[in-house]
Amino acid sequence: MIMPRKASGNFNQAKYNQQWAKENMKTLNMRYKTEFVEEFKKACKKLGVKQSDVVRKVMIQTIEEAKKIAE
Repeated sequence: MIMPRKASGNFNQAKYNQQWAKENMKTLNMRYKTEFVEEFKKACKKLGVKQSDVVRKVMIQTIEEAKKIAE
């Protein structure tokens, strides 16, 4: 990957980060009832955990569980 440079020739970190994220990251879009989401947010706050960390943990568990199943 060619690293973008500013007109002055200096490395453009923000542009590089944007390009890297575009090539290496995906977004999950989910919709749930408002009450459910608000309850989840409150539960995460009460437990002192990030919502994204909770979702990631469940995703990892699901992947590992699927790997155990013979194809």
